[in-house]
Amino acid sequence: MRILCTFKTDKIPINYRMTIVSIVKEALKASDESYYQKLYRQGKRTKPFVFSVFLKNFEYEHDEIRLDELTIILSSPDYEFLLNVYNGLQKNKEFLYKHYQLSRKKMSIVKEKQVGGSKVVFRTLSPILVEDEQGLPVSPNDPSYEKHINHLANLILFEYRGVGLFTPLLIRPLKFRKMVVKESNREFESKFGHQSYLYFTAYHGFFEITGHPNDLQLLYQLGLSKRRNQGFGMLEVEEVKG
Repeated sequence: MRILCTFKTDKIPINYRMTIVSIVKEALKASDESYYQKLYRQGKRTKPFVFSVFLKNFEYEHDEIRLDELTIILSSPDYEFLLNVYNGLQKNKEFLYKHYQLSRKKMSIVKEKQVGGSKVVFRTLSPILVEDEQGLPVSPNDPSYEKHINHLANLILFEYRGVGLFTPLLIRPLKFRKMVVKESNREFESKFGHQSYLYFTAYHGFFEITGHPNDLQLLYQLGLSKRRNQGFGMLEVEEVKG
């Protein structure tokens, strides 16, 4: 299941993904404080969701983005999580991140697709971030890309269901482009200042992935990337081949 929610705003920070993280947290707190505390007491363990953001009529202006509105698509296989986010978004119409005001407008439940096969073409709704053991970006052209994707997928599934991949993934990049994402967070800003940013090299495009259907379904719902909970690695099913 996926939640689609549109917000009216005139500007957001250039590192807007953390704005969405803040909204998700506030929605969870508004719905069920105890559930929020339980989920985020896990520390750095990843949470059971991924999201993508679409900006309408936007333009960059220094360290901000001016726009008419933004739309979030949030995905998770965990119905308790989605229910709490949905209820929290319904309770709160106005959200404040730093000095940026966002007003919730339309909200709906979007039916997710069923993978139902072992070979799927996925399109990225948010860019995939893959890094090696030294934290350096790995390109889909790199011979080690499949190894790193398998490592990520195994970790994501193990943390969600207690079991990793049923079978290794075969990855065939079909069409992709590089993008550099500027981000920050509270810890980084406190250390380096508000005008300092983290830079992540990620990739948008189409990928054919072969694997166990149950693995592919969950990765479609959970996302496939580092920093999934910060708006990386959300997937859409383009074609089920077999």
